[in-house]
Amino acid sequence: MSSPGESLPPAPPPRLTPKQAKRASSSSVAMLLCVLATLGISAALMLLQPRPAEAPRQDRVDVAAEAETVRSGGGLDALAPAVPDKWDSSYARTRVTDGVPVWEAGWVVTDDVFAGLTQTDQSNPTWLSQETGNPVPGGEQSVGGVRWQPREAGHERHWVGEVDGDTVILTTTGDEDVLHELARAVTGP
Repeated sequence: MSSPGESLPPAPPPRLTPKQAKRASSSSVAMLLCVLATLGISAALMLLQPRPAEAPRQDRVDVAAEAETVRSGGGLDALAPAVPDKWDSSYARTRVTDGVPVWEAGWVVTDDVFAGLTQTDQSNPTWLSQETGNPVPGGEQSVGGVRWQPREAGHERHWVGEVDGDTVILTTTGDEDVLHELARAVTGP
């Protein structure tokens, strides 16, 4: 017997026969092969899976119909510009901001470019500043007989103009070509 202060001799290392060593390593190799085979089969099935056809956008809004509803309700004389067919309309609605009734419509031009129209017949400097992000007005652009005042705020560009007595704000996250196209659609051919 050993006393409490004495240490025990180290245990001898296990000794496996060659057959035992082969059996011990074969289960881990087999498991690795099974995992690789499963991943390979899964990858093959995913690659062979046909991609679904891209569904047409279901969220298009009929801006002209919504504008007609607003006009017939005695509200604003809501504009419904005939924008290019490739632009997807995403909203058309009325709202009231700080007591100012507003008609607005928006379009997705490309995956990263948006175009919008905001219209009111009760504009005031505070409302206009809030709607455009409070930028300093730039020079002027003339499109369709309307003088548009450019304003830039962050990643958005705005053109502010007066169309048939209403204040109209055109907005885009793209370049000025989008604003030119929207301005032509608002003012007609």
